[in-house]
Amino acid sequence: MKKISIVSILILSLIFTSFSSIASGSTVYSGVSSASAIFLNMSYADIGSSFARNDIMRMTGLSVIRGNGNGLYYPTNKLKREEALAMILRLMGKEKDVQLAQTSRNSNPTAGTSSSGQVDSWAKGVITVAKNTGLLSKQETSLDFTQYATRQEVANWIAKGINLSPVYGKDAQYVYSYKDSSLFDADKLPYIEATIESSIMSGYNNGYFGPNDSITREQMAAVLSRAFNVSYAMMGYTKDEGYIEDIERDNVDGGVRHTYVLKNDSGQDIALVAESSPNANYDFVVLKNGKAGLSSIISNGDRLTYYTNGSNVIFAETANSSLKTISGTIDSIWQGSFRLVDDSGNSYVINYNSNTLVTMNSVNASIDDLKFGETAKVTVYGDTATEIDVEYTDLSSDGQVNTGDKQDSGKIISIDVSGGFEYVTLDNGNTYTLNPNMPVEGTGAAISASDLKVGEYIKLYFSRINTKMPDEIFLEDDYNKPVAVIRGSIAGVSGFNPKVQLNDVEMYRQGQWNATSSYAMYSLDGASVYLDGSKISVSDINKYKGYDAYIMLENHYGTETATLVSIQSGFNMSYEGSIDYNGNTMSITLSDNRQVSINGGTIILRDGLLVPKDELINASQAYVSFTRGGAANFISILDTSAPSGYYYAKGNIINVTADSITVGNYYYYSGNEYGDESLNNNEWVANGDETFYVGDKTYIVDNTGNNPVNVPYDEFLKQKYRAANYSSVYIVASDSNAIAVNIRPLSSTDRVSKAVLSSSSGNVLTIDNVMDWNGLNNKWELNTSLDSIDVTKAVIVKNNKVVSANDLKSGDNLYIIRDGALGIVITVQQ
Repeated sequence: MKKISIVSILILSLIFTSFSSIASGSTVYSGVSSASAIFLNMSYADIGSSFARNDIMRMTGLSVIRGNGNGLYYPTNKLKREEALAMILRLMGKEKDVQLAQTSRNSNPTAGTSSSGQVDSWAKGVITVAKNTGLLSKQETSLDFTQYATRQEVANWIAKGINLSPVYGKDAQYVYSYKDSSLFDADKLPYIEATIESSIMSGYNNGYFGPNDSITREQMAAVLSRAFNVSYAMMGYTKDEGYIEDIERDNVDGGVRHTYVLKNDSGQDIALVAESSPNANYDFVVLKNGKAGLSSIISNGDRLTYYTNGSNVIFAETANSSLKTISGTIDSIWQGSFRLVDDSGNSYVINYNSNTLVTMNSVNASIDDLKFGETAKVTVYGDTATEIDVEYTDLSSDGQVNTGDKQDSGKIISIDVSGGFEYVTLDNGNTYTLNPNMPVEGTGAAISASDLKVGEYIKLYFSRINTKMPDEIFLEDDYNKPVAVIRGSIAGVSGFNPKVQLNDVEMYRQGQWNATSSYAMYSLDGASVYLDGSKISVSDINKYKGYDAYIMLENHYGTETATLVSIQSGFNMSYEGSIDYNGNTMSITLSDNRQVSINGGTIILRDGLLVPKDELINASQAYVSFTRGGAANFISILDTSAPSGYYYAKGNIINVTADSITVGNYYYYSGNEYGDESLNNNEWVANGDETFYVGDKTYIVDNTGNNPVNVPYDEFLKQKYRAANYSSVYIVASDSNAIAVNIRPLSSTDRVSKAVLSSSSGNVLTIDNVMDWNGLNNKWELNTSLDSIDVTKAVIVKNNKVVSANDLKSGDNLYIIRDGALGIVITVQQ
C-alpha cells in the first residue's frame, strides 16, 4: 500500500480550500497538465488557407485527429483507409483498445493477422479493433488498407462508428437524390443514408456525391467535427455552454490562478480554473475567432462552449459573434426561442435562456411576458438574446391601449362555464372571461368561444391593460396543432437541432396501432421527455436505444415535432373500457380492478388534443396503454358529450300546416316497424304522432333523388310532402321546434354513433374515436373499422343551426345517425 505524505495532504487541502473560497456554490472544473502540449499540436504551420482550419484545430484539441509530429497536418493529402479508420476509432473512444491491440501484435508477431488485406505495420492494431467492433464487415477485411479511402467507405464507417441507425427501404431518399446514386455500394446504402440525413456528409454543389472519390485530410476533419457533435459522449466528454460573467485572478503559491466564472444555459454556476504555480500547472486550450490559445484569450462576455471529462475541462470554443441589436415584432414563441420580424420583413430565430434579461418599457419582466405580436428591441450575441425590451404603447389615463398591445397566449388547461360566461385558464396560470358567442379567428370556420376546447392553443388581444376580457380571440392552427400519437423503438438522437430516431413506427387510431414506417425522425423542439414517469433531458434519449417510446406529435409551423416523449422500460399492455380516476392517488381503476398510475409523462388525448390529467375526472371510458405493473404511457379518452338539447325523430309525414309538420304512426318497409320514433338513451323508441313547429329558419332538404335539393318552406307546403306520397323524414329539433328536416327514405339499419372529427374534405368527414351504441349491452363500444362518413345527403347541425361540412373544425364532437358510412343526421355536441 502506498503512503501519502502529510505535505501532500496539506497541499491538496489548500487547493480545495482555495477553490471553495473562489467559486463557492459553483461546479468547478480544472484544466489539465497537458494543455500546453495540446496547444502545440493544434498549432499547425500548413493549415492557414484550409477551409477546414477551425475543424482541424478543434478535432486536434479534442484528441480525435493527430498531425505527423513535425508541426504539419498536410490538409490536402489524400487519406488512406487505415488512417481514416484510426480517426474514426478515436472518435468512438477506442484509442486505448487500438494501443493494446498494437502492443499485443508487437509482442507476438507470429499471431494470426486480423486482416487478409494489406496494412502498414503501425495500423495493424487499428484493423484488429475495427474488425472486433463491427466497423469492418467480413468482406472489407480483405481490403488493401494502404490505399485511399473512398467517400462512401467513410460515410459507411462513420455511421457504424457513432451508432447511427441504418435507413432501409422507402425511407432512404437522400442517397437517390444524387446524380451518381447508381455508384453507391448496395450494402453501404442504409448507413450512407443515415450519415447524410444527420448532415455529417453531403454531396457536391453540382448534384453529385462522388461515392468512389478519395477524401482529403482536411475534408475528413470537417466530417469528423460534425460527427463529434453527435458522438462526443463516446469519448467520455460532456458538453455545456454559457456566458463568461467574471474572470478572477488570484496569486497562489508564487504563481497565478485564473477562474473563469460563467452561468451555463441551465442556470448553473460554473467555474473553469487554470493555474500556473510551482505546485500546480494546468490549463485548457481555447479556440477563439479562428485562433488557438490557452485560457488567457478568454474575455468577459464571451459565449463559451466547453467540453469536460470528469472534473477536468479539456477544450473550449468561443462563438465567433458580436453583440448586435434587432428591433421588430415577435412572430412566434417556442420553448427556448422565438422569431422576430423586423420592419423590412427579415426574419430572425433567436434563442433565450435563464440569463436573458427581459424588460417591458425598461421595467423588469420575465420570459413568460413575451407574447405574440409584441414589439421588442433585442440585444443578440450570436443567435442568443442577452437582453429583450418589449415596447408597450403609452397608456391613456384609463388604461386604454391599441388592441393587441396587450396580449396573452397559451394552451387551454381548463374551461369553466358560469353565469353565461366561459372562464378559460391557460397553461401560464392566467384565467380570462369570454363571452360564449364571441367569434374566434384563425381556423377558417365560423366558430365562437363556446367551441374552444381544452388542449387548444389560443392568442388573446386586449384594448385595456387591466381587463380580463379580451377583445379578440385567435385559435392557433399552425403551431401546437396535434398530428398524432405514435410509438416506436428508439434508435437514437441525431442532428444539431436534435431529432429522435425511431424504428418500427406505429400510429394510434381508434384503439389500434397501425404500422407507418420502418424508420422515421422527428424534431424535438422544446420536447418534454420522461423515462418511466421521471423527467430526463433530451440528450439522455441516446442512453435508451431499443426502448419503446410513446410520442405526441404536433405541428410546429409545418414540422411534425415530438412535444411529449414517454419512454418505457417494461412490458406493454393495453385496455379499452370503463375507467375511474382518483386525483388523490393519481391513478385510474380499470373495470377488472387493476390500477394504473398517471404521471407527467402520460400522454392524455381528448378530442384529438393533448390535455392535462384533470380531464380524466369526467372521463368514463378510455383506451389505456401501460406497462405491466407500472404507469400509463398513453390514454385516449373515448367519452364525447351526450346530445345537448337536441331531439331526434324519424317517421312518415302525416300532415303539413302553415307552421308545423306532423310525423306519424304509419307502417313502412315490411310493415313490422312503426313510424315516428325518437331517440331515447341512444335507441329508437316508438311514440305515436308528434308535431314539430316549422319556421323560416327551419332547414328542409329533399334527399329522395340523386342529389340534395333545398326546399323553401312555402314550396314544401305546395308540394305536399305527406302520407299520400309516402314521404318520410328525419328531424332534428330543439324542444318542439324543428331545426332541420331531412326528407329521405327511412332505414331499418341506421345506427347511432359518436366520434371526433379529424378532418373534412368536401362532403367526406374523417373521424376518430368512433363509438357505436350497443343496445344489448347498454354501452358505447369502439368501432375500429369506420374511419369516414359521407355527409352528402346528411343534415349537419351546430349551435342550433344547419351548417356545411366546411363549418366544422378538427376536434368537434359528433353525434351521428348513419346508415353504414352514409350520414343521415350529424349534430355537433358542446
